[in-house]
Amino acid sequence: MAIDTEDHTVLSNIALAIARAASEYGCDGTALLADAGIDPDDAQEPDSRISVVAHQRLWRLAIDRTDNPCLAIKVGEALPPGAIHGLGLGWLASDTLKSALERLVRFQRLVSTNADIQLTETNDCYELIGQPRRTPKTFEPASADALMVLTLRLCRLALSESVAPDKVELAHNPSTCLGTYQTYFGCAVVPNAPRYALVFNKALMEQILPGANPLLARINDDAVRDYLARYELADFATQVRRLLIETLTESGSDQAAIARELNVSVRQLQRELQERGLTFKTLVEEVRHELAISYLTEKQKSIGEITYLLGYTEPANFGRSFKKWTGQTPGAFRASA
Repeated sequence: MAIDTEDHTVLSNIALAIARAASEYGCDGTALLADAGIDPDDAQEPDSRISVVAHQRLWRLAIDRTDNPCLAIKVGEALPPGAIHGLGLGWLASDTLKSALERLVRFQRLVSTNADIQLTETNDCYELIGQPRRTPKTFEPASADALMVLTLRLCRLALSESVAPDKVELAHNPSTCLGTYQTYFGCAVVPNAPRYALVFNKALMEQILPGANPLLARINDDAVRDYLARYELADFATQVRRLLIETLTESGSDQAAIARELNVSVRQLQRELQERGLTFKTLVEEVRHELAISYLTEKQKSIGEITYLLGYTEPANFGRSFKKWTGQTPGAFRASA
């Protein structure tokens, strides 16, 4: 697992959309979330987020179990505007599609803190360009494709179902999905490009939208700012999680060691977490659970090595914890992964 991507998060509503889409193919959506290391109950919380690593793992599992490499279209289409909170609702109240895309750029951290999205202007078009800020070792391109589908869907909802880009660029080869993508986007799709991009005609982007409502747009902008302010407050917990990942092997779940790294007292550490509805013990369990899922899925480390890396003294202790989390032994989970 790449530690640098562990700090980045994605709205859990996207994970729920992936699970719902997979369920239409006969998959157990709840089990899919759990197997990706995502607590299904936590994911239902309106403002909850998941790590980029868990998000990528969920995509791989969903595509494998549905045997549908084009699942990104299903997922992007399944996300209603409200799934991305005030950003989606503000999008529909924007005066033009250009201003809607500007909202996406301004509030991109709401959807994913790992997205780097820019809107550039040329003589006759606007280019919405995106790349991941950090690329996980096991990056699943469908995660980027689904956000492009969602972007176009919101444009169509705001203006007309006939809205289509002039060109779509993908930084990978969708292979068997290329024809399906071209049909959905309604334009040429360029594979193996140096970037992800939606290229739109300038005149189309500057049309006044029928639902333009500046007051409603501002209200939703304020709602997004409020959400992001609360998320930034939660970043303290993200720092604790990162330090736990880095130090589990050396110091296990030593609160004092984590507090020293953060330059706070143990008491202040506990208080800061309590203000966020968390406890140190809960974070330790979450980190161990997610790392265990990752290590077992990668199948590169022995159970003994994983026990050590997670800060357990005995494999039996790790086994009991893992069975409590998943209902399976580590060996059984690895065999089915």
